[in-house]
Amino acid sequence: MKGRKFTYVLKSKKLSAIVLGVVLASVISLNKVYASPVITRYDGMDRYETAAKVCEDGWKSGSDYAVIVSGDNFPDALSAAPLAKKYDAPILLTNRDVLNPYTSSELGRLKVKTVYIIGGKGVVSQSIQDALSARGIKVTRIGGADRYETSIAVANALGKSKEIAVVNGDEFQDGMSIAPIAALKGMPIVLTERSYIPGVVQKYLKSNSKVDQTYVIGGSSEISSSIIGSFYSAKRIGDGDVYSRNTGVINAFQNEISTGTLYVASAKDFPDSLVAAAIAPKTKSPVLFVGDYIPQTVQNFLRSSIVDNLKILGGLGSIDYNTQENIAYLPISVSSTDSITDTIWQGDKYNLRPTIVVTASDGSIKEVPVTWNVSKINTSKPGIYTLNGKVDGMDQDVTMTLIVKPLPTKIDDITATSQSESDYSLPETVSAKMSDGTISRIPVIWEYGVQQGNKPGVYVFQGTVDHYSKKVKLTLTVTVPPQIESIPGIKLKLQNFSDFYSSVYYTNVPAKMSDGTIKQVPIIWNMNSKTDYPGYPGVYELTGRVSDYDQDIKAIIITGNAEDPTPGDPTTPDNPGQAGGTLVELPDIDIMEGDNSYNLPKNVTDPSTGKNVPVTWTTSNIDAANISTDSVETSRVSLITFIGTSAATDDRFELKANVRPMIAGISEDSLNVTISASDYYNRSYSLPSTLKAVMKDGVTTKNISVVNWDKPYITISAGQTYKIKGTVKWYNTPVTFTLTVEP
Repeated sequence: MKGRKFTYVLKSKKLSAIVLGVVLASVISLNKVYASPVITRYDGMDRYETAAKVCEDGWKSGSDYAVIVSGDNFPDALSAAPLAKKYDAPILLTNRDVLNPYTSSELGRLKVKTVYIIGGKGVVSQSIQDALSARGIKVTRIGGADRYETSIAVANALGKSKEIAVVNGDEFQDGMSIAPIAALKGMPIVLTERSYIPGVVQKYLKSNSKVDQTYVIGGSSEISSSIIGSFYSAKRIGDGDVYSRNTGVINAFQNEISTGTLYVASAKDFPDSLVAAAIAPKTKSPVLFVGDYIPQTVQNFLRSSIVDNLKILGGLGSIDYNTQENIAYLPISVSSTDSITDTIWQGDKYNLRPTIVVTASDGSIKEVPVTWNVSKINTSKPGIYTLNGKVDGMDQDVTMTLIVKPLPTKIDDITATSQSESDYSLPETVSAKMSDGTISRIPVIWEYGVQQGNKPGVYVFQGTVDHYSKKVKLTLTVTVPPQIESIPGIKLKLQNFSDFYSSVYYTNVPAKMSDGTIKQVPIIWNMNSKTDYPGYPGVYELTGRVSDYDQDIKAIIITGNAEDPTPGDPTTPDNPGQAGGTLVELPDIDIMEGDNSYNLPKNVTDPSTGKNVPVTWTTSNIDAANISTDSVETSRVSLITFIGTSAATDDRFELKANVRPMIAGISEDSLNVTISASDYYNRSYSLPSTLKAVMKDGVTTKNISVVNWDKPYITISAGQTYKIKGTVKWYNTPVTFTLTVEP
């Protein structure tokens, strides 16, 4: 009961004191701690004053319209709520022959211009109509010969509707249960007898045979199953006693209404629930019936509902305080909410969530309305925004994070190579420059590729990126890899046979390719094939296999001072163009990742002669875009070793290529620094030697060395901003370092 708030519409201070005493006694007698609803009681001397109190609360600033019904007879009033909602008008009660003073006073306060009287002159007299007209109020009477004709007249005044509610015209409870919901949905309430449909109602139904749904309110005891077939697209709602039917109606429309505010009325008489039917739609609220006690059906409903505001209709004679307190004690409350995050594109329209999902105090999951601290969101700029909201019954704010994603503004064309079109996988993401200046990888959807003009092996793919107006272009060049043409036999002169395991020929052998190049290819030697060379001690033969080559490779291995069994053979150590020679290490080269233009040198300097000699490499050029991204060291993507041979020398040449990373941009965080002048008193600020670089994938970052700053250090002054230009290794665009010195 902690935190309980009470708002009573009372007649006197004396009664207020009595109420306070009862409330305090209730607080002391209960010890359950929970978030209680705020209670408002509309309490008048009689039903007419109660209706006026409801009107005062719901229409504080006045209304051009009002609906007047009989306070003594319910039938004509049953269908009034949807008409009141249409004109945002209160429902006021009157006596038959004289306009009730409370109602007359409210019409003056509201400054009403138009009044709708529901019912014939037998229930609201002509003298009342004349009195209203004399006050300058336009009066429209909607009525018929009986309650059924009146309901149809009101239905016609509402206009066409896709839904209709049908209730038994001999009792008010079902009509009052559906009234606020029908008003909210703008559907008419039509009256019928239990086992007979009056002719005027039959005619109306026939003219509205294309309705989406007809809601038949009540069980077969209220509307017989023998006539339900006459209602088009009929759906029966509610069964059992008055309270079961009332909660059944509420539950049937739970997705369209809210129990945050709940109007509670006595099921014993119609006036209080009738006037509530006009105000309840303002908060999408239902009317709940109770009696001298709270029936089990109603208790079950309350125990599963989150109620923040209770509106009690009528005085103590209608609903006593014990019942009021029990009603307030039963509902569950909001216990917690989950974090909320929405993500949209820059410039997209964003509608604030009208409701959120919460965990109730009983552990159940509920949907409740939320009120945010803003009404509109400007999505013209990307960023992360935090919104705060209020949920009735919760002291703590609800927080929501809205991520406005930047738009892609530029996506470069892509080139790729592959040895097979079928083996090439199109990238799932592409690198894009975004509207906030960042580089991001974003998803792309590719169309089928087509051959480019008459160029064999070149295919063009078009891709679509969300929120990017142009097509992304990818050009794929399919190259047929050169095939092995021949692999000569190998002759090695070694001190011991075991030295073969450390020989370069143990794992790779030179092969002549179909494009004329020499390529080192992997070989698997069959060590079980080792045999002594016939007649030559210390000489051995060995065979091996190379993948995709159908001949065995023979090796002759001469150990120690053994005699060469095949002198003059082109594969002998005397002619090592294929089989050996000194391995000469050439200076390393640096290549930028993605640079396909670099070709390995056609000539190199032979250190033994100082002359340039032609060389044939295992690969004629470097396609840096396809080099493995396995990192060897922080400053490079990979290290590739190439072996070359020359017919002009015995030597073999080794060239190592450092493939340097492609930098997409320099992190703004490392280019913008703010310091306090007090931390650098009598000191200079030294510019950083490395900066954080964002790599081409838009995600990976690495520390890259600064080649040069225009000024290596800054003599700082408080309140100043300094901008120093510099150059970064492997990045062609000059950068600007901004240093802000706080006072």
